[in-house]
Amino acid sequence: MAHIRKVQRAGGEAYELRWRDHGKDRQLTFTDSRKAEREKVRIEDELAAGRSTGHRVEKRTVAEVVQACIAASEGKLKERTVEGQRSMFKNHISPAFGKRRITSLRAHDIEKFVAALGKKLSHGTVRNVYVLLNKACKYAIRHDWLVVNPCTGVELPTSHEEVQDERQFLTPPQVSALADELSKKQAFYGLVVRMAAFTGLRAGELAALRVKDVDMLHGVVQVRRTVRRRGNGGWTYTTPKSKKSARDVPLPGPLKAELNAWLAEHPERTNPDAALWPGSRNTGKGGAVDWHRTFDINNFCKRYFRPVLRGGALLSAGITPALRWHDLRHTYASIMAAVPGVDVYDVSRWMGHSSISVTEKVYVHLFRTDYSGKMAAVDAFLGGAGQALSRGGSVTTLRGAVGVS
Repeated sequence: MAHIRKVQRAGGEAYELRWRDHGKDRQLTFTDSRKAEREKVRIEDELAAGRSTGHRVEKRTVAEVVQACIAASEGKLKERTVEGQRSMFKNHISPAFGKRRITSLRAHDIEKFVAALGKKLSHGTVRNVYVLLNKACKYAIRHDWLVVNPCTGVELPTSHEEVQDERQFLTPPQVSALADELSKKQAFYGLVVRMAAFTGLRAGELAALRVKDVDMLHGVVQVRRTVRRRGNGGWTYTTPKSKKSARDVPLPGPLKAELNAWLAEHPERTNPDAALWPGSRNTGKGGAVDWHRTFDINNFCKRYFRPVLRGGALLSAGITPALRWHDLRHTYASIMAAVPGVDVYDVSRWMGHSSISVTEKVYVHLFRTDYSGKMAAVDAFLGGAGQALSRGGSVTTLRGAVGVS
């Protein structure tokens, strides 16, 4: 099925290995006859098994395969996800493997690559880069550019406990202190802070709110979209992070009253599609409020949130400069977990997590289960069992002794 032909080349003798694969002529050239013979055996085995041998002559680089893989998924993924994949390819995969042929990758290459990333990047980022490279290799296999996935079985670095230690949880009085301080910059900044801490909305979800999303009749805020800034400076409104991120979040009474007052003074309160928060002109220079601009939380944090924290005015309240905006979302989880009757299922739904397991993984330590009722039943069982045994009863009669059928 395959044959070797000895030829003369400018550099000396060479061995051309030729075969026909599913209607296509294939060829490889070797300078060593023994290598040509070994490759001939492998090719004939693959042809006998009905497999394509295109990968044997594949010249595509890792860069070409990854870019093709990303392009193939572009219509199925959100724009932000595609941009993130391109960024990971540019910053991490391309410098390491971009010019190499996809067929040259081996498991030990991926292991060294992952280990090196683990020394400088977070566990989550390393995992995302690995997932993209693994996806590209699977894509190459589907197109007969690769036979074995070098990413299979590669272990990722374990997450570090210090990552969780970075989270901060504010108390309600601390939230009020932070909100009051920021209100000195712009009156509604305090409301934005309380909104974040008492609803748990993500930054993009909070900035994307419209007048119609505040449902005073049912006392909820409706999360239906998110917004982010594009690379060209414009804004993109998309659906929330996951299907379960589209949700209704109940409003605490004081926050509901404050929002009601805010809407009463809103200049476009009769327009349900108007932005709930205004942007600003001449950002960072004490610019005036502009209702035709998008409220930019990243810029707000840069110009006001972080400078207020660094100013030290909140240290007496126990709020450190290390506080991040996302910690207000963590704060919401901790406050809800402390409320009697609110369980992890409620918090998972209100925070828009994709599954209950996500909530349990991140916040399970916040929830304290009351086992007193169950232990009372156990005490009753053990008490009845002890009395039955003291009367000479057998173990098999214990269930009857405590009235259990």
